[in-house]
Amino acid sequence: MTHFDAAIVGGGPAGCSAAITLAQCGARVVLFEAKTYPHHKVCGEFLSPECAALLDLLGLTSTLRSLAPVMIETACITAPGGTAWETRLPGVAWGLSRRALDAALAQRASMLGVDVRQATTVTAIHGNLHTGFGIEARASSRQEQFFARTVIAAHGKRSALDRALNRRFFDQPQPFVALKAHFRGPHLPGRIELHTFPGGYCGMSEIEDGSVNVCLLAREAAFRNARRSGHTNVDAFIQWMQSQNPRLRRWFSQASPGHWLSIAQIPFSHKPQIEGDILMAGDAAGLIAPLAGDGIAMALRGGQLAASHMARFLAGEYNSHELKRHYLADWKREFAARLRLGRALQAVMLRPYLLSPGLRLLTVFPPIADYLVRHTRDLQSLRSPS
Repeated sequence: MTHFDAAIVGGGPAGCSAAITLAQCGARVVLFEAKTYPHHKVCGEFLSPECAALLDLLGLTSTLRSLAPVMIETACITAPGGTAWETRLPGVAWGLSRRALDAALAQRASMLGVDVRQATTVTAIHGNLHTGFGIEARASSRQEQFFARTVIAAHGKRSALDRALNRRFFDQPQPFVALKAHFRGPHLPGRIELHTFPGGYCGMSEIEDGSVNVCLLAREAAFRNARRSGHTNVDAFIQWMQSQNPRLRRWFSQASPGHWLSIAQIPFSHKPQIEGDILMAGDAAGLIAPLAGDGIAMALRGGQLAASHMARFLAGEYNSHELKRHYLADWKREFAARLRLGRALQAVMLRPYLLSPGLRLLTVFPPIADYLVRHTRDLQSLRSPS
């Protein structure tokens, strides 16, 4: 059985951020990723301005700049009836595919000595911070076992590991689905756009290869309604969605579609940030509404936060009780209010009769918009990419 100081489950932004941070502290780290790099993910592929400082700490800025991410400085939101609100972002954001981002993060982790186990699915975790953890993982058709003094779970929104850990949210019905595809269509220079329709919204922004990432979130009821109208598949639903917003209709009429990816049962409900003695990070700890545009930054910061506390435990500065207490307090201080506000804003976005007057209000009273922007992100760490 191979022994490590820390095991990280999940090789996305949160997991890689945690692995890199621990490796920078001198820990022996294993990172488990269920897929192989590079791979697509259902994601807005929008790196908010807050990501810059975080990527610098991880040593990734120059590498990602070499991939030619798209610079994004303006955001626009539209309601089905045509009401629109536009604003400049509080800094420069990047449009970069998850294929490129995750692969670069994993490569950085490997360069620092992290044992990156691709195509390896963690099926069970046993133990605690006093005795250490036994980890069962499946790679191809064989089972493997590992031992780690600590574990950080950063396996995303929802996975079979949540069931294995008996997480309560896993068995609760979740009414949202998400789809993502790369399109060739009219350019959106320096812009990210969110176009709403009854029961959902569709985000668009360009990425490094010149294509437009189209990512949408919708209530499952919207799909059921489309089927009652004769729509039976994703493409037909997209046609229905276009008919609900003139901006969507105009853009899609000039675009060539890519391959759609989809996920269902997206959990915006409460999740514990600690399960037993396992620290949760990224979407596994709590999922912010995509409209906030801060998901990747929160994942990077969440992984870093968990790893920083874990490093102090491994160095003997914390006992197990102090580790959990300090991590939980810091996580709530940084993220809890943002998640609550994001859920409230999403509830408005999903209701056109509330969104249209809301967008008009933001236009007339810009300080309200400034408040919402400030409280859905960490502007203290904000600076433009160097």
